[in-house]
Amino acid sequence: MSAVDTVVIANPAAAAGRVGRARDALRRTITGALGPCRYVETERPGHAVALAREAVTDGAARVLSLGGDGTHHEVVNGLMDHPDRGRVTFGVLPVGTGGDLRRTLGVWTLGEALRAIRERAARPMDVGRATYVADDGSDGARWFVNLASCGASGLVDRLVNASGKRLGGRAAFVAGTLRAMARYEPARVRVTADGRELGEHEIATLVVGNGRYAGGGMCFCPAARIDDGALDLLVIPHAGMARSLWRAPRLYRGTAGALPGAVTARVAEVTVQALANTAYLDLDGESPGRATATFRVHPGALRLAGAPGEASGRR
Repeated sequence: MSAVDTVVIANPAAAAGRVGRARDALRRTITGALGPCRYVETERPGHAVALAREAVTDGAARVLSLGGDGTHHEVVNGLMDHPDRGRVTFGVLPVGTGGDLRRTLGVWTLGEALRAIRERAARPMDVGRATYVADDGSDGARWFVNLASCGASGLVDRLVNASGKRLGGRAAFVAGTLRAMARYEPARVRVTADGRELGEHEIATLVVGNGRYAGGGMCFCPAARIDDGALDLLVIPHAGMARSLWRAPRLYRGTAGALPGAVTARVAEVTVQALANTAYLDLDGESPGRATATFRVHPGALRLAGAPGEASGRR
């Protein structure tokens, strides 16, 4: 590929600013592994969306996201909103706070990701689409690549993102989860999956997974794959503080689906109707709104560079 064919979109604020401080070394590492590329940096929240669109318009064949899950989320939204997305390959160069998408992809370091992109063939990947109520009350819509949810998880996002993630990945999410548990008023929702009523639930969190992990390593959807044409649904019922702390290890072990009252299913579309209290939205670690929301899978919507043959379960 030539210089114009590969664009790297880097978030200099990722990894507590390390991407910005080490930009020269990172560029050398990336070009040493993949050859010439165009390296651009985001300047504000949401900028990666515009940069991804521009890369496709300018003829890029491969767009790589260098940052955390929030950066990957923005890049995917920019690609998916472009009419020529079918000719572009998306790739993940993982750094950042949570790093949950890289857990599903099984690439844990920048070096591993570069080697996978260089040596593995690109393969189709699924992308999710969420429609929801934005914070200002208007209709909102975004794509998600890893995992969507609503309930306490969206409140966790808001607290973690407002904190500046000074504690680092897992610690920031654990602290945010404890703060959210103390503040969260359990949302009551009605769930419909593929046209089938799944009843009303007072939720801690309702998860729709394209990937497996969220929240700095919590394995909500252990059987999810990014190329199976489906989303994995998990409804976790609300519990008090003591019970929530007791069951927290299950979230990391991938066994939350066995909790009393939990609901699991493989679905193409889920609608979550808000009935009482606020079910805050989470899309790849960002919280742009709340339920009522609908989540829908778009099978094979993007081509993934460095795609695993089988999603990794390593943590």
